Amino acid sequence: MNKLCILFFIIVFFAGYSLAQDGVVWRRVDENNFINPDGIVGTPEGFTFMLKAFNKGQYEPVNGRRINYTISQYTLDCKNLEYKIGVIDSYDYEDNFVNGDYNRYAKFQPIVSGTAVGEVAKLYCKF
Repeated sequence: MNKLCILFFIIVFFAGYSLAQDGVVWRRVDENNFINPDGIVGTPEGFTFMLKAFNKGQYEPVNGRRINYTISQYTLDCKNLEYKIGVIDSYDYEDNFVNGDYNRYAKFQPIVSGTAVGEVAKLYCKF
């Protein structure tokens, strides 16, 4: 019984820090946002990463389907403390793909502290 309690505590403890889906482990960066540390790719200026953002009321339904989360590709320029979003894919509550958007005209913008991107920059950019 004691071992079962310890196992339960470990599962509950780590559930708040990571989320596994389709073999991908997502690490929590703030309340509703997770990154895949294995998917971080270095660039000359910084790196790219995927951010999974759960809907906390900011996403409107698309084609009548409610959005549960998005997975977006971010590029961080650590030297200039800027970021841009390239691809944004939306998924419903059954994990079905709803909509995708390739933001090819995205421009770099300043990283804002206190945001999910700001938290990722603190973790991975060498200031």
